[in-house]
Amino acid sequence: MEQIKNTCDPMQEAADMARTLTILSNYQWIQQEAREAGIDIIPIKGIDLLQTLYADTLDRPVRDIDLLCRNDEELTLLAKRLCVEEYRLEFPFALQPQALAAKKKASLVSCSTTKVNVDLHTAFVTKKFFAQTIGTFNADALARCHDNHMDDTDRWLFLAQHAAFHMFGDYKWVEDLRRLYHRFTEEKKSDLAKKATEYGFRRVMLAAAYHTGKKSPADPHLEESKNTDFIEVKSLLNITSAERRFLRFIAHYARPFSHKAADRFIAAYWEFTFIDRSKDRWKSWLRLMFPSYGVLTNIYRIKHPLAKVLFYPLNIVVSGVTSILFWTVYAIIGRTSSRIS
Repeated sequence: MEQIKNTCDPMQEAADMARTLTILSNYQWIQQEAREAGIDIIPIKGIDLLQTLYADTLDRPVRDIDLLCRNDEELTLLAKRLCVEEYRLEFPFALQPQALAAKKKASLVSCSTTKVNVDLHTAFVTKKFFAQTIGTFNADALARCHDNHMDDTDRWLFLAQHAAFHMFGDYKWVEDLRRLYHRFTEEKKSDLAKKATEYGFRRVMLAAAYHTGKKSPADPHLEESKNTDFIEVKSLLNITSAERRFLRFIAHYARPFSHKAADRFIAAYWEFTFIDRSKDRWKSWLRLMFPSYGVLTNIYRIKHPLAKVLFYPLNIVVSGVTSILFWTVYAIIGRTSSRIS
């Protein structure tokens, strides 16, 4: 089994620190560009954590810069401004209104050795299907930002869903969540559980607690009786039998996805398992079966109108067959796996 590695190699640490300083310098340049254009940006993910949770040590590796823009117009304006010389769009169709409305994100690739890649977002949670089930979380979290940084419990839920949809495949995500959670007071932990229930992050919170309670990345299946964070979160949420079946499935696949066909198949439907309410899972499945052209563009990375017409019936057939297979696997593992008692 592939392990998540957390190395203490001095050479790697020096390289990470050099990259971190480059990224912070790059971020300050983008801030200036945004300020001159009258655009208010909010740092998220790694660049946000460098200025908050890791501000004293700067020892958190960051690969790129993630920024939140308040609307599509400001994202488009900033993207075009950055693409004058230093960047190019990863996908040429990313700023098309339909694609941007569906994806809520545009990725910029650096054209310079002194710059790093940038992802611009118009919402904290942008997954195609899950984002449709979390009510007003994106708007409420934005309103609760203070000095252009997220509220701590909002940040935890946001980072947890990001890590969950990547199957906690990088140890730094686990460490981020652990550090944040261990700084919370009992009142904040209670507030976290209330928000998870209100907005639809219960399954995300449970999966994150299962991982953050582990002692090390080399111990992928820590016994439940020793996983104190997990025990506490289960108590806070008072989990249901359906959520316990979900946990058995998550525990069965508690590892990074590989490129094997079976893993690709599970990864394709991974997002759906984290949707709390069954009616929302049904709605999301229908959106997959009969997607808008914007969603279809983002699924298959196509932009030609004729190609979309041809892919539409193919998508219905493929999605229908694979959905039946996936939920059959999910039901069997959820009822028979012994990973979670």
